[in-house]
Amino acid sequence: MKKWLALALILVPAAAMADGSLGVRAGSLGLGLEFSYPISGSLGVRLNADAYKYSRTFNQDGIDYDGKATLKTASLLIDWYPFANNFRISAGPMYNGNKLGLSTPTTSLTINNNPYTATLDGQVDFKKFVPYAGIGYGRPIGSGLSITFDLGVVFQGTPTATLNGTCSPAPACTAAFQNDLKAQEASLNDSIKDFRYYPVIALGLAYTF
Repeated sequence: MKKWLALALILVPAAAMADGSLGVRAGSLGLGLEFSYPISGSLGVRLNADAYKYSRTFNQDGIDYDGKATLKTASLLIDWYPFANNFRISAGPMYNGNKLGLSTPTTSLTINNNPYTATLDGQVDFKKFVPYAGIGYGRPIGSGLSITFDLGVVFQGTPTATLNGTCSPAPACTAAFQNDLKAQEASLNDSIKDFRYYPVIALGLAYTF
């Protein structure tokens, strides 16, 4: 009987430790779901998926753009709990499907200091597989509801913008327009090069089962 009691005292904490948690969260990556599972008392694994869409208008070199952002990421993270509490240090790979679609709402444009009757469209893309690192709060130990928090950085690399356009009347401005379009694309790429780091902040609610 004593042996069985001793075995139970060992297995009960282990079984509790094996419980995973499922949660929802919202933050700079959008709205998402997260599943956490403990590996040991100091390590855990976490799977996140986030998405969101929004639009905004901005001006670059005197040109107004309608921007349509699509946020879509998924990550597989290792969580390390160095102090045996809810504080965690996290790192791991992330699929980065974030992108920004571009279009011009007007046809009277000044491109590379030259006036045109034209329309532009394009897209800003990022590296698809990138690393994430950060700190946070929350672990799948115990049962019931708990609050989770993440603060980190996606190292998404230097973004790349591509621009396309049409000019009218086409025969009269094609060559000059294409040269100015390339100059505008280069200027746009120079202006977004510092966005290679994407800040992550997320607040969530998880249930351990």
